[in-house]
Order: sequence, then C-alpha cells, then structure tokens
Amino acid sequence: MIAYAMTTQTTHLPFQSDISRQVAVFPVLKRQRQHQSNIWFFDSPKNNERLTIATDLAFMHLVLLEGDTSVLKYVPVSSAEVAHFESREHQPKVGAQVYRSDGTTEWWNFKRLQLASGRPKRDQVIGDPDIESAARASGASYHVKTDQDLADKEILFDNWLTLCAAITRCRTVFLGREADIFAQRMALQRAVTLENLLTIPGIDVACMLAVVARALQREAIRANLKAQIFGRATLLSAGES
Repeated sequence: MIAYAMTTQTTHLPFQSDISRQVAVFPVLKRQRQHQSNIWFFDSPKNNERLTIATDLAFMHLVLLEGDTSVLKYVPVSSAEVAHFESREHQPKVGAQVYRSDGTTEWWNFKRLQLASGRPKRDQVIGDPDIESAARASGASYHVKTDQDLADKEILFDNWLTLCAAITRCRTVFLGREADIFAQRMALQRAVTLENLLTIPGIDVACMLAVVARALQREAIRANLKAQIFGRATLLSAGES
C-alpha cells in the first residue's frame, strides 16, 4: 500500500489553525497494511480542513466537488473510520456524505467497474438496497460513483488539484491587495490571461494565484478547465452577474 499526501511548504512556525488541521497519519497507515487501496491526506479549501480519503476513486470524485458550486461541503469517511479498515469486508458502507446548497444531502459510495487492464469486472452489481433504504430514512438520496463517471474528466481533476494547492498555500495570508488588483483588472478588461495577471508589477504571484483559484471556485470568473490544463495561457473571463 502506498500513501500519497498533498502538502505545501511553509517557511513559518505553525499557526494554531495548522495544528488543528493535522491528522493522525500513523494509525491509518498501520491499520492499512493489508489493504490494497491508497490513502490520501488532502487539504480541502471547500471544507477548510485536512481530510483523510480512502481509495483513488473516492479521492478523484471528491476533489471534483471543490469546483462544484452546488456543493456546500462533503464529508468523506473519517480518519478514525479509515484507521479501522483491516480488510475489504470491514470497510464502512457509506463512502461520503455530500451536502448541497439547496438543503439536500446525498450518500455516496464508490465502485470500480473496470480492472486495471481496462476489462470490466465480473461483479457489476451497483448499489445496495439496504443502504439506499437507510439513506432515504435519513432524508438523503443514495448514489454510487464509478470509474466510468470519471471518463473525460482527467484534465478537470488535474486542474482542481492545482487550484486547491494554490488556495491552500495562501490560506493564512492576507489576499486583499491582490484581490483588489484582480477585481480592477477584470472590471476593466472582462477577459485576461493568467499571464497578464501574474506579470502585473509588484504583485505576489502566489497570492494572485490564490485569488484566481478562489474566484474560479465560486464561479466569479470562468475558464475552460475541462479541456485545457490550467496555466499562464489560460483565458479568464468575468462571470455572469
């Protein structure tokens, strides 16, 4: 089992908020020795906390929620629950809870329908009637997210990893100056490339990237994140007001 971590480099002593975001990594890894899935430790801007996410499939689906404005927050299987995975039979039945801005709640499970070779798995049963009934009883809807749902979303996923990292790097930094400059430039031109913003004299590049990422997250601006890798040539357009 390999554990991946999304981290950011800092040059300062930890803030209290940094300490509160720490997760107990060792118990998770120790209890995962016989499990074949990866564990991701991810700083989520939407949830404003560090999450422990089991399996690559769940990680990809949940990262994509960072750019979904209809989602207020999402709660994957907790660190404590992941620490108790000792076999596939002991996995929690619900992979994540998703809370929408319209007040609805969803229970998500994650299932691979293809083998690493690309061939379909023999077990093609999707969903669990008992979990669906339990979700309905709690006022939630039940959804099973698969690897097929991620088709053609590789670039979008990669972009949201980049944007989340940009936000996380500056989460304890005052962004007011770059935010004002960004707002003025967008009001004046309505559409600019990222290169135009990053070459404004005197700006902090990391702060400007964080401002842009936050604006994309709340859909204040638009960019073609589905088909183009986010970079200096990315065209940023003012959102519809």
